[in-house]
Amino acid sequence: MHPRPSLLPKARLEALTDGIFAVTMTLLVLDLRFPEHPTQSLWDELIDLLPRIDNYIISFVVLAVFWLGHLRMLHRMREADHRFAWLNLAFLLFTTLVPPLTSLLGNNPQLPRAAILYGFNLILILGCEALAWRLVCTKLRNESLQDPEATWRTIRRHFGLGAGVVLLAIVVALVEIRLGLTQGFAPYVYLLLIGVGVMRPAYRSLPRDTA
Repeated sequence: MHPRPSLLPKARLEALTDGIFAVTMTLLVLDLRFPEHPTQSLWDELIDLLPRIDNYIISFVVLAVFWLGHLRMLHRMREADHRFAWLNLAFLLFTTLVPPLTSLLGNNPQLPRAAILYGFNLILILGCEALAWRLVCTKLRNESLQDPEATWRTIRRHFGLGAGVVLLAIVVALVEIRLGLTQGFAPYVYLLLIGVGVMRPAYRSLPRDTA
């Protein structure tokens, strides 16, 4: 009998994921540079910061959605093999690019191409997480996942909707380039990821536990 392939216990991946997300979400706030010596025009200076604050909130919420979804996936997993470990590392790699890309958006509010680059990075994050979910459903699931096929169908639908939201934001950015708009609204489209519930399986549609 061959031993069950396993590279790392699930707890080690959870600790690594939580640590990297904590650092990544903290780095977002470093791009908000408030005036060191406030003057009478403080309110004007704060208004100038609004685009950066918007981007900070959007990126923080997007990362929170990914983190919560990742936790739900790990809850359904037994232990990690080498393929899942590398997918998890790739997922974390692309999440660490969110802060610098958020800074790029803040420094170039009139450059829709920055929103496009931001969107492509989100597509890569979604792709890594979708592949990880498929691996969990097919090989690494624990006893809490009663119907892996139904779960994967639900997960696939949610990731498809999430990718659609990101592509919509990219299209909006391309339209802004075409029209020569001075104010970029493409980043706000990413907030639709919350409504889509991407990374969160619709548990109501899954079979109930028989216990």
